[in-house]
Amino acid sequence: MKNIFKLLTVFTVICFSSCQEWGEWDEPAGNQVYPTLEKLATYAFDEELEFETFEHLLYPDGNKPELIEDNERDTVLHLNGGYVRIANPLNSVEVQSAVSLTFWYKQAVAEDGSQDLQGAIFSFGNEDISQRMFFTANGWLNYKGVDGTYSYNDPASVKTGMITPGEWHYVAISVTNSGYYVYVDGERKIDRNETGFDCSKIVQSMASLPYLYIGYGSDVQTSEMWIDDLTIYRNEITDAQIRVPDNGGGEVDNKNYIIVGNEDFSTGWWSAFSDLVRMKGNNTTHYGFYNYTNGNANWNNWLLVATNGKDRNEAGYAEYFVMRADAFGWGDGNYNGDNISHNFNFDDGSFTTDMQGAYVDLTVKRTDNRIDMKAVVTATNGTVYTYTYYYEGDVAESIGTFLTCEGSYLKIDPEAVFIGESYTPGSYLVGPADCSAGWWSSFSDFSKISDAYTTYPFVYTFINNNNNGANWNNWLLVLTNGKNRDEVGYAEYFVLRADAFGWGDGSYTGDNISASYNWDTYVGQMKGATCKIILTRSGDRLDMTAKVTTAEGEELEDYTFYYQGITTSEIGMFLTVELASLDMRAVGYYPFWSAIE
Repeated sequence: MKNIFKLLTVFTVICFSSCQEWGEWDEPAGNQVYPTLEKLATYAFDEELEFETFEHLLYPDGNKPELIEDNERDTVLHLNGGYVRIANPLNSVEVQSAVSLTFWYKQAVAEDGSQDLQGAIFSFGNEDISQRMFFTANGWLNYKGVDGTYSYNDPASVKTGMITPGEWHYVAISVTNSGYYVYVDGERKIDRNETGFDCSKIVQSMASLPYLYIGYGSDVQTSEMWIDDLTIYRNEITDAQIRVPDNGGGEVDNKNYIIVGNEDFSTGWWSAFSDLVRMKGNNTTHYGFYNYTNGNANWNNWLLVATNGKDRNEAGYAEYFVMRADAFGWGDGNYNGDNISHNFNFDDGSFTTDMQGAYVDLTVKRTDNRIDMKAVVTATNGTVYTYTYYYEGDVAESIGTFLTCEGSYLKIDPEAVFIGESYTPGSYLVGPADCSAGWWSSFSDFSKISDAYTTYPFVYTFINNNNNGANWNNWLLVLTNGKNRDEVGYAEYFVLRADAFGWGDGSYTGDNISASYNWDTYVGQMKGATCKIILTRSGDRLDMTAKVTTAEGEELEDYTFYYQGITTSEIGMFLTVELASLDMRAVGYYPFWSAIE
């Protein structure tokens, strides 16, 4: 049985600022306030008693809202000519950078084949809805307030096709101070970075308007719909909330997870390990994994081990520290348990329950002789915990980390393990958002492929936007001799365009390009597409693979290229654009890339 509706006690979680880079954390003794991801309420629609506390309202000649049994979702809210009104749970808190919602949603199939794209799935408003914001199955976000109006994805001018009627979909939306984004069944459908309107007005209105409406709020009657497990958060949700939950419905998760430990929970102490991830110099290692436990003890969960760059079977292996999931650890002479901070509750027995199936977003940041660990743990019920530790001592040039477990097992997402930086939407743009960049005028940060990471692919991940112009008005990749544009001796090995065209020095040949795009639809497919550019060096050869997923979720055939003729020990690379813009999401090395496909 799913959790019934409840309003959770407010707790404090230290989180990232929307304008910060991933590795920029509070120092333990700091006093700055950063946006706090907090689940405020879940409406599970399981219990008649709780349901009767809502206001049940009707459209003309409509039917009263009801709870019904659904074959896929158990008990759900069914609306067919009616809607509900609930006291806004955001009124009890101060929102900071965003308001987010997740929910399961199904829209009725109309007899005439039409689709309701104008009726509100949910809205925040006053009593007569004269002030409001609403959201529809087209991803239409509409705002009307005393301080202005806003509309994006109005179905009168654009149809997104993000919801298929007659099917259950898992929807995750964040309305932020800079725009909004929407994921459906774990796939990005809308990612709007707004430059023409101050979206903080919408965020604050969602927190201050007195009511939350379900199935009401636009200027037309919402058609028949079903909704379940509606959860309200203050501030931005993360990958953990965006991912489709394991409790039924949605798309099948086809990821190739790395399993650490025995899935029958028989894993003994120090018997199962992930591969070692080596990180050189000041950098950040990211892990993303699901934790599964037998629930017998708090320590029957994940552990992180930080070493001097050596693996367990290597000569000279030494551990800086070992940190257990339950805020306990040990280490060398520099280990200090007083450096642990967390907001777990071990007294009410919820910890072991919440750790079952929890998603762990774990980062290890090295800054000179200091190592910071941060684990953001999201339970399947949406509860978010934060657990940090810092170590200070004489740290080797390279450090190593790996995961282990006891009485539990881990499902590691290989695509969520990388060494580098991650960015929030809109925080790192290459080229202006309006795609006005002229040729050779906007560039990404310069990166080098270091000898320390020659076995790890280097990957750029970004959202590509264009002006609907020519095929070449998209990303470009530049590979250099290890020098940046303003350095003496700068030279290019090659420049490669997104549309399978390039040029370079005497070793460059276009015959090494392989791509099979449909040029009749290419420009439209690249607008809003998620792109991954994967670079792997071996000796004098560099291989490039570009993977593209359109805004509608279609995966295009890979675009590949190889260059043979590198003569320098280091190589450098950067991205540039012309009449395009890149919204960067992650840049770094991926040690488990071979396990992704």
